[in-house]
Amino acid sequence: MGAAFVEEPGAADAVRRLVAEGVTPWLEGVPGVGPAGMREFANRLGVRNLLYGTQRRPAAIGAVCDALGPVGGLVAAPPLGDGTSYEAARALVEAVDRPNLIVVLSASGEGPAAGARLLGEGTGVCFGPMTGPRTYEGVLGAWLGGLERARERGLDLAALPAFASLCVGELGPLAVPTARLLYARYDRALGGMRWRALAAAGARPHRLMWTALGDRAEDLPGLIGWGTSAALTLRALQSLPALRGDTLSPS
Repeated sequence: MGAAFVEEPGAADAVRRLVAEGVTPWLEGVPGVGPAGMREFANRLGVRNLLYGTQRRPAAIGAVCDALGPVGGLVAAPPLGDGTSYEAARALVEAVDRPNLIVVLSASGEGPAAGARLLGEGTGVCFGPMTGPRTYEGVLGAWLGGLERARERGLDLAALPAFASLCVGELGPLAVPTARLLYARYDRALGGMRWRALAAAGARPHRLMWTALGDRAEDLPGLIGWGTSAALTLRALQSLPALRGDTLSPS
């Protein structure tokens, strides 16, 4: 499966087009593709990051982390059990024990607080899925608070990636308008005093990530903005629609 895919010229072109627009592509799911296949994707297509939407055994996650780590790749995965629990998230971090693991935590309930604790301890986090601007406010507070804790501990803030995901497939026609609201709030957050102080200490902005785009990714042309991420299936990369430049910033 992996070898057939990497020979598909449309996929390589899709990656180049996304990167040119400031969008970082992730692979979403990839059932049946193991560490060797992911390494091949990374080397031949430039897709270095993998998002698991369902729980996986820590040993399997660790093997993919090892495959993608040498090329700077990240692996995002939810903890076993409660996706809002700090204890479950910490157990996954300790079991996988890889620096390029990103823990996926709920953007609601106790998830943001758990994510802030993980960031403060030096582990990258993906909050999601968000449901709209109100959920995003909680995520922003957790992200900034977690980085502030990490700064107090003297950790390398540049090595703490964070993401906030929006499940496009569940929002239907509201997906693009919601994404534009989130992107506008993202821009305002990066102009705030708390972020400026963290940036001066070496922190990097988190990325908004669009997930559940489907095998045709028809909504993606309306979700293009610099500094975002898109989690795509293999089929979506092979048949990516034409892009129209930045469609999230105010015209």
